[in-house]
Amino acid sequence: MPDAGSLGTTLLGIDPLQSCLWMQVRKGEPEMRLDADDRLRHPNWPGAEGSVFIGDAADTLLRCFGPHEPPRFSSKPKFDQQQWVLIAKDSELRVEINSEAYWGWGLFSRCFVNRIRLTGPLQRRSRLLFDLVSGLGRNPWEPAWRWRWQRFTNASLSEHRMAWEELLDHARQSMQEQISGLRQRLDTIRGKFAAWTVEGWDNWDADTAEACLVEAGRHLETAVGALHDRNSAGLERAAARTEAALIEADPTTEVARTPFQEAEELLLPEEVREATAEEMQEQLVEHSTLPELSAVASEVVEISAEAEPAGEVEADWLLESDSEDDVRGAIPVVDLTEEQ
Repeated sequence: MPDAGSLGTTLLGIDPLQSCLWMQVRKGEPEMRLDADDRLRHPNWPGAEGSVFIGDAADTLLRCFGPHEPPRFSSKPKFDQQQWVLIAKDSELRVEINSEAYWGWGLFSRCFVNRIRLTGPLQRRSRLLFDLVSGLGRNPWEPAWRWRWQRFTNASLSEHRMAWEELLDHARQSMQEQISGLRQRLDTIRGKFAAWTVEGWDNWDADTAEACLVEAGRHLETAVGALHDRNSAGLERAAARTEAALIEADPTTEVARTPFQEAEELLLPEEVREATAEEMQEQLVEHSTLPELSAVASEVVEISAEAEPAGEVEADWLLESDSEDDVRGAIPVVDLTEEQ
């Protein structure tokens, strides 16, 4: 049985450069494939072969990662399809997942543990783990066999929990600060209503702006509920709607006029006068005043019949005789086969 020394015993939570944590595997599915470049692929991927079980913890982590390159195996699975090393990364974050059995010789899915090493910005690391715990629906640091877990990882259960919670608290605090910033901005905009009313901003109405702020407040409450439910995606959507409502309520952002309205102001003259009925009548040709098509056609035929040709070409002599000799007599023939 491999020990923690082969995987590294470092347990890191909050760190400027990287984090190293451990996850308990509960299910071996889903089953995936490998392509010719040792990349993780869907079972229906053309040309993919072999078989690998990445487990519920690693699968949730990859789903929460966001857009990234296809994960590559630095150590491919052999006879045991659940022992491997997988690397996933994007432009700023790198995650290495090592799957090993820590008890029971890997006969059951719960015998496996995933060590994850995350390298990148602390904000991205903490946010990814926050989404992981939310999507997984359980605490990944709670082992199936506590004594073997602590011996294999060389860390106590409380140390594992502390490392995870440090990162989760960091992500939660950053999202709380985001909500607080939006709430403070809402109060600031409402406090400027009196001054904006005196200044007389164009295309701005205090009642309409107040309705926008009420809507922004509702979206903020939705964001607070999403944070309580550990739903970071819902929080981001609610924060985006809050931001849009605040921009609409603030006349200094100059969004009262759409780009299409601004384009019309540039193209149209300052004074636009509607044309009178008499002016429009002069520019229009009524259908009743147009001549009939048949009459126009007959006039064209008459003009064509009366027109005399400019000159006649006499060529009847070409048709008077069917004899080839007569034709040759009429048209001179030059024999080009004779030598000069």
